Amino acid sequence: MENFYYSKSFSEILGVSRREISHSGFLAWLLGNLESHNLGEFPIKKFLDIILKFSSDKLKSKHRDLFNSFVTEDYLIERLFIKPEYSVKNFGRLDIYIELTLLIAGKTKNIRLVIENKVESRENNDQTNSYFRYFNPSENDDNIVIYIYLTPISTLELIELTEPECNCKEFIQINYQSIVDYLIEPALNQNISARTENILTEYLKSLSQPSINEEADGHKQELIMALGNEERKLLSSFWEKNQKLILASLYAISSDPEQEKDTRENIKEALDSLSSDRDRSTYNLKYNGEIFSRNFKKSDIGLQTINLLEAKGLIDDNVIRFLREDKSCSFFLLKKKEDFTDTEIKYRKYRANEAPELIYNGQEYYVARNWGIGNIHKLINKFTEKFPGLEYETN
Repeated sequence: MENFYYSKSFSEILGVSRREISHSGFLAWLLGNLESHNLGEFPIKKFLDIILKFSSDKLKSKHRDLFNSFVTEDYLIERLFIKPEYSVKNFGRLDIYIELTLLIAGKTKNIRLVIENKVESRENNDQTNSYFRYFNPSENDDNIVIYIYLTPISTLELIELTEPECNCKEFIQINYQSIVDYLIEPALNQNISARTENILTEYLKSLSQPSINEEADGHKQELIMALGNEERKLLSSFWEKNQKLILASLYAISSDPEQEKDTRENIKEALDSLSSDRDRSTYNLKYNGEIFSRNFKKSDIGLQTINLLEAKGLIDDNVIRFLREDKSCSFFLLKKKEDFTDTEIKYRKYRANEAPELIYNGQEYYVARNWGIGNIHKLINKFTEKFPGLEYETN
């Protein structure tokens, strides 16, 4: 970890590690099928996989044949054009512009990818709506435009979004972590040259290096843009083994009058969120005034609710459909194992490695577990409205 974090990446040495234009240029190079990395079509195909993973059901339904071909990889790339800082006459510059000609089931489809890359600032001048108004009139079944909003937010934040953060909701929001997880790290496992491996490793390092620069355009920059899998494991292990030391360091900085005021206040805020006075409340679950279960954690509220519904004979086909199709709690409460996404498996949003928590009509289901202060109220509102006898009591 010291070797990794106390040596500067090449982009840091050049002072471009947080420059959007530099990241756009690198990604354009990486996605090109004729570039010197000699990865061929591997990167662009992996990028299409990322688009598939984070696309809305509405978009997948609109372009069903195209997205089905992404799932099966049953397509041929006949032409690929990529340009960062692409100038559009009488309009402006696109951060990354891609034209793809795909052969799908004997038919040619022209795909344009319009990528808005935001690293240092928020959207300004209503850019995304402007892009959509410019390109949308030319779209038809054989000429498809896909709009992508790329930011450095964490994957946990990304999958909690109910819509993209940009102004135009026709965009698909993806993050740099998904590019690391599904493109860069898989590329490092390919048969690549030492030079390509060094370039990818240096870029990964630039994403992983913390940035504590001041806010740009009133927008607080992400501390870290993305982490490699090995760094994540090392850092998690470091935290587990050194919690007391880290907390003591935070306290020392937050109470040191020689530190800058902003630094003290920011560190104190972080320390307060980790201290023993944070919300550690538990819940009781009642039905028609009778307590069903006591003193369970927030993360277990979904499971306890399902257990109650099953015990009271309240589960039927309509309730199963309600639990599987309604996403008002930010994500589906109930899922089959075969329906898990890679992201849900990676971040353990369901107890996938244990026995199914509900078996109904021979079907095995797992219950979402990522409940906390940010979304638990959605679950409580959802179920108390659907089942008036339910009551959640905070201890």
